Amino acid sequence: MRRRRGQGAREAKGARVSQRVKRTADEVAAGDAGELGPLSEYVGYALRRAQVALFGDFIRTLGDVDLRPAQFSVLTVIDGNPGLLQSRAGSALGIQKANFVPLLRELERRGLVRRVPLDGRSNGLHLTAAGKRLLARARRLHDEHHARIAALIGESERPRLLATLAKLSALANGAEDRADAPRSLSKSAVAPRRAAAARRSPPASGRA
Repeated sequence: MRRRRGQGAREAKGARVSQRVKRTADEVAAGDAGELGPLSEYVGYALRRAQVALFGDFIRTLGDVDLRPAQFSVLTVIDGNPGLLQSRAGSALGIQKANFVPLLRELERRGLVRRVPLDGRSNGLHLTAAGKRLLARARRLHDEHHARIAALIGESERPRLLATLAKLSALANGAEDRADAPRSLSKSAVAPRRAAAARRSPPASGRA
């Protein structure tokens, strides 16, 4: 009886999420008649529409195991890299620490992941036996999700699409490089101070 109630609650939650996703997609689609202007030509807008649709199908398909895309990704990465450092797992998936920590805690609360202290400061991540069983079920369900995507884009087009998306992901690396790059002397705080000092100093011809 408990299992049936738990499964019913998960299905209801999945249905609510699906309805929210569908409303979002419908609201956006409502403007397709001519209100979007150049949006239809923007890659970012097209990707966002595709993401909403893909995540909605993913959530519906994996509703029985109650896993969201980010949770599925974390379990998959840990399964392939037992003992992976917590910090490296978040970095590899592009999840900020502020978001990764509560995500990991939820997986721990459900008994799917355990942290093993390595040196008093770092933790290695491992799937529990329950986590491995759930991930195996999730992968079987994910195969259904993947089959629908493959049917839409064609299996032969999938490698090309993934390669294109990888190129777009490189934009994030470029932004990080720009943020980490040291500023040149002319753009640093030193340059304005030197310019101000030069304005205060009299020209050489006026000195005694």
